[in-house]
Amino acid sequence: MICPYCGKEMRYGVIQSQNEISWKPKKGKFFATAQFSKEAIILSEFSFLKGSCVEAYCCDDCRKIVIDYSGGDLSE
Repeated sequence: MICPYCGKEMRYGVIQSQNEISWKPKKGKFFATAQFSKEAIILSEFSFLKGSCVEAYCCDDCRKIVIDYSGGDLSE
């Protein structure tokens, strides 16, 4: 993937967590899950046995991460 910020090639990888991975427009309570926020975007749902995982691309030059949350089960 080409970095949308600097135009250089990005490295493929994943972001993993033991918890749900979500994006919210503002910081909320630490223990609250995204399901309680109307504007939240679930990037990867929580799995008790597998954790959460979402595809991401890293640009080493401009230090940006681009996350692809379009689907696919990466939790295995």
